[in-house]
Amino acid sequence: MDTKTALPWVIIVAAGLFLRAAISLHSYSGQNQPPKYGDYEAQRHWQEVTVNLPVSDWYRNTTDNDPLYWGLDYPPLSAYHSYLVGLWARRWHNESYVALYESRGISTDQHKQFMRNTVLLLDVLLYLPAILYATYTVRKRLANDRSEVAEWASLTLAVLFPGQILIDNGHFQYNNASLGLCALAVVALLERKTLAGAVLFCLALNYKQMELYHALPFFFYLLRDCFTGSDKSSTVLERLTAGVSRLAVLGVTVLATFLVLWLPWLSSLEAAGQLVHRIFPVARGVFEDKVSNVWCMVNVLVKLRNFPNTTMALVCLLCTLLAVLPSGLHLLLQKASTIRSFLYSLAVTALGFFLFSFHVHEKSILLVALPVTLLLPLEPLAACWFLQIATFSMFPLLHKDGLTVPFVGLSLISLALLRTARGAQSGNKARDSSYDLLHLRGLLPESVANNVTGSVLVTLFYLSLLGQVLLLVAFLCLPAPAHLPFLHSLAISAYSCGHFVLFYMYFNYRQFCGGEGTVANKQSTKISHKKKAK
Repeated sequence: MDTKTALPWVIIVAAGLFLRAAISLHSYSGQNQPPKYGDYEAQRHWQEVTVNLPVSDWYRNTTDNDPLYWGLDYPPLSAYHSYLVGLWARRWHNESYVALYESRGISTDQHKQFMRNTVLLLDVLLYLPAILYATYTVRKRLANDRSEVAEWASLTLAVLFPGQILIDNGHFQYNNASLGLCALAVVALLERKTLAGAVLFCLALNYKQMELYHALPFFFYLLRDCFTGSDKSSTVLERLTAGVSRLAVLGVTVLATFLVLWLPWLSSLEAAGQLVHRIFPVARGVFEDKVSNVWCMVNVLVKLRNFPNTTMALVCLLCTLLAVLPSGLHLLLQKASTIRSFLYSLAVTALGFFLFSFHVHEKSILLVALPVTLLLPLEPLAACWFLQIATFSMFPLLHKDGLTVPFVGLSLISLALLRTARGAQSGNKARDSSYDLLHLRGLLPESVANNVTGSVLVTLFYLSLLGQVLLLVAFLCLPAPAHLPFLHSLAISAYSCGHFVLFYMYFNYRQFCGGEGTVANKQSTKISHKKKAK
């Protein structure tokens, strides 16, 4: 890569790191809020537990490990990461950061800087390279447009997605680890490196169990790949035998990855069972705060907390499967399985899990945002719209953390970037509208940009923004009624949930009806024919 080609990449990464570092200067989850302090203290406490206790006690209730005080409830790879960060803190910074019992609630400026830097380090080493590489690869392999403007616009929008920055570098979490690993797993499948993709996804799943949101598309795609990669000239029996052989190798690879990561807890069923119990806590209920999913909306009319947790868990499981299995089965059974369908299935399945599964957090929308981010080269307007509403859906949480100003600032930056992405569809001569300040028509295929459909889509986007602004002003300026203290948060959740349901239907449509006849492909064919005619 020459200097001229590398320079835009360097600028994008530098801008992403600058904004992340700037957000890191603000407050975090639970700052100065005893007795449990919040997610910041949870991550720090896991470092304390892992460096001071034997591995066998990391997930166990002992005299030195109270699970009621931020008990470790993420899979082994996340625990190993906490251990490494804890060692780094104890050996090269300050032992008081992870001192057993005595370090609880620590909130010095030096410790805050250390913790913030651990997130930025993962951004530099894993997340930013992964999301850039994945977005670039999707564009190179699947997008019809090859313009430099569109390429750098999609890469910049992917790196500067406000939701991920505000949660990891503001609220404080390490979502960048699991999301980065998942993005690399997608790239591996794009490059036909299926075993590497399987291992990378297993690593992502063993960092955060919420990666189950992406598991079914990976399963169905890899299963189909095992039985469709044989020589077409071979007999049915030969193809079946080759498929079973590849499936066996894939299964051994997955099992070996899990075995290595879970090995310290496989000495007894009790230890393994305790780990599983910790990472799947059914007792927590169907949801906690006001989250933008179906169950939170249903709870307005029918109080779901009155039902036993086990009953609700089964209902959620059934509804989630009904929501996601059609997409997975289509990916498995369609005649011409493509990575394009896989990306849409990732978005559909993650949205299905977010809308219908058990115990969903506001932050879980980041798991939907990842595949939608990878769809930026294919669906610039829809992807930008979704990423924008995903960030908005988390505003009550971000406001509670003191991140209102960063939320507004990053949202304005991301909206301003849409103007630079107007060339996202090659050859698009979309006319400007007096109200289209963001030049959204430039994000649409030429075949729809200048007709009624384009006008409707652009108008709906601006109406969506207007609704968000009104809800934001009401949240910040109008006190909620005394008998409805959570009215504003619920309104934001309901508004966002309505968007997510519509996006769920849209991405389903694009997977089932897009195929090789998508608007973008048709437009590319039209342009190609025009060039040949000339």
